[in-house]
Amino acid sequence: MIVEIERAAREAGAILLENALTDIQVSFKENHELVTTADLASEKFLKIRLAEIEPSAGFLGEESWNGEYPDPPFWVVDPLDGTNNFAHGYPVFAVSIAFWNGSSIEAGCIYDPTRNEAFSAAAGKGARLNDSSISTTDTDRLGDCILATGFPYHRKPSNLGVNLEILKYFLGRVQGIRRSGSAALDLAYVAAGRLDGFWEEHLKPWDMAAGALIVREAGGEISSFTGGEWDISSTGMVASGKSIYPKIQACIRTPDLSLHRTC
Repeated sequence: MIVEIERAAREAGAILLENALTDIQVSFKENHELVTTADLASEKFLKIRLAEIEPSAGFLGEESWNGEYPDPPFWVVDPLDGTNNFAHGYPVFAVSIAFWNGSSIEAGCIYDPTRNEAFSAAAGKGARLNDSSISTTDTDRLGDCILATGFPYHRKPSNLGVNLEILKYFLGRVQGIRRSGSAALDLAYVAAGRLDGFWEEHLKPWDMAAGALIVREAGGEISSFTGGEWDISSTGMVASGKSIYPKIQACIRTPDLSLHRTC
């Protein structure tokens, strides 16, 4: 299955690149969130293509989701993660595909068409970047880390929707913090050891599903943002290498961040 999923992701990525060369039509969903003709074309293709791989599976796609989960098993698809980047010509975006069996992710792929990089995993089989195995980092010091995070689309001047105390705490202690605009690629980069960890409070299933499996299969740890076990209904995520995970999660969960001077 994973071979077919990666092939479908690459085909959808080609659609995105083709659309990038045309006059992209952009509209607003709400607040700062955009949708483009490329999102819609990619999702339309993947709904048909993935049904060829597993005809009995339902489909949960970002652009067609009505707020209810299909009966499992089903595909979890972000046809274009990083839409705002794509719409502005900023080359950081991806296709994300995962297969949810009702209790776990069985297979997933995150494909970056601008770099021709496919991050993939099948449960129990490890994680790969194209033809090479990948693994998370093993650092156990925050001072050696580069972390990534993201900001919600629903932010307003009166309510940014993000805990700035967490951001301030890490910003003063790690080597760097990155905000790529694509949670799927952030998770892929954690799996590949390019980032040491990632946290974000407000995410959707299609942002996290493939990355959750890929990080785990690369030897990392994941959880919901609040520290519980991650599942398809989680609204946020923490992901990192195993050695640094306890410190990252402890610093996020404790309201008084000053207590973690040894992190």
